[in-house]
Amino acid sequence: MKTLGFILLHVMMTFSLELCQKDEEIANDDENAGGGKANIVLTAGGEQYKITGPCGWASALGTKYIGANDAGNNLKTFSVFFNIDNPPAKTTTYTLVDDVNDEDPTHIRMNITEIRGSSLFEYTSTNTSGKLTLVVSGNKVTADLTGITLKPSTGENPIFPSLNTGAFSKTGTLSGTLEFEK
Repeated sequence: MKTLGFILLHVMMTFSLELCQKDEEIANDDENAGGGKANIVLTAGGEQYKITGPCGWASALGTKYIGANDAGNNLKTFSVFFNIDNPPAKTTTYTLVDDVNDEDPTHIRMNITEIRGSSLFEYTSTNTSGKLTLVVSGNKVTADLTGITLKPSTGENPIFPSLNTGAFSKTGTLSGTLEFEK
């Protein structure tokens, strides 16, 4: 049931982020700041997985997050989940964790997800993934993802078989940047 809820949240987040990019009124709303760009590279087992496309601050079902999707595939997503209502007003560093029930405002969760057919490619943060600093300069927010590690989801679940095989069954290291207006 937890996996089904996770998938439904991702579908809502992807839909919400798409609205941010296509509806100027929503993009300028505090709940869904759009117009940003993401250039994300996950390296695992010598292979690279890339997400390049729009990103921004958004809200779906009460969850606040930075979301990005690949310009060529809306089901290829990157998300950073926060326990705060709005992007920070000043430069702030957050610690990555794996607990979906963690409510500490200094803790965040991060993942990369792609649904292909009836299978799931997924990487998630752990308690040893590192830290993410959001650098705030006026309304501009940037983040350098270099050095953050994510673990692959290699276990079978009853809904989506895992696509994390071969090189992508190993821990991945991120590089790249996020940039958006708050």
